[in-house]
Amino acid sequence: MKVVDIEVYIVGYRKTDNDEWETSGKTHGNLIDAQAVMNKLSKETKQQLKLFKFGRAVPL
Repeated sequence: MKVVDIEVYIVGYRKTDNDEWETSGKTHGNLIDAQAVMNKLSKETKQQLKLFKFGRAVPL
């Protein structure tokens, strides 16, 4: 069995520094897609945004 590493990106947001990070729960498998979502959100809202990167292994 082979194992392939997959990186998953999640866009997080919060209103102030004291708030916890929240996410929509949607994951992006591509960094460019996640950055596009962040750019769109940054134009629509004044909230702080952060890109979280997670890795997971998938058996083949």
